[in-house]
Amino acid sequence: MTAATVGAGTLDAGDPASYRLWREEVLRYGDMDVNGHVNNIAIAQFCEGGRVAFERVCDLQREHAALGLSLAKVTIEFRAEAHFPGIIRVGTRLLGFGRSSCRLLQGVFQDGRCVATSEAVAVCFDTRLRMAVPFGEAFKERAKAASG
Repeated sequence: MTAATVGAGTLDAGDPASYRLWREEVLRYGDMDVNGHVNNIAIAQFCEGGRVAFERVCDLQREHAALGLSLAKVTIEFRAEAHFPGIIRVGTRLLGFGRSSCRLLQGVFQDGRCVATSEAVAVCFDTRLRMAVPFGEAFKERAKAASG
């Protein structure tokens, strides 16, 4: 997952310049494992926080309060150790839309160094109907402007 293809170009998932949408996380002592580095579950939670930030910043609920993103697939590559104490920065970028899904690229950084990358597929989910529904065009435009 070192590079992702978008349109005619290629993005480096490990390059902070690939992202416009950022979320910061303060590392906790409990995020460490027995090896003294931040554990894989904590990294996955930081990625989740980035996806939630994407949903909130792009205001998916503006079209309907019952809409949300539901994770369909996620791949995480652990590239380097992260250590407590410190700050983690998670960059999130839209790679593209399907009918009711979107692909998101994420980079997890500590002190400017990429410690993990992630690619996820999230589905627009209607919590009333309990099913996937198409994204609205207005949301797609907000998402492209905020993170694409």
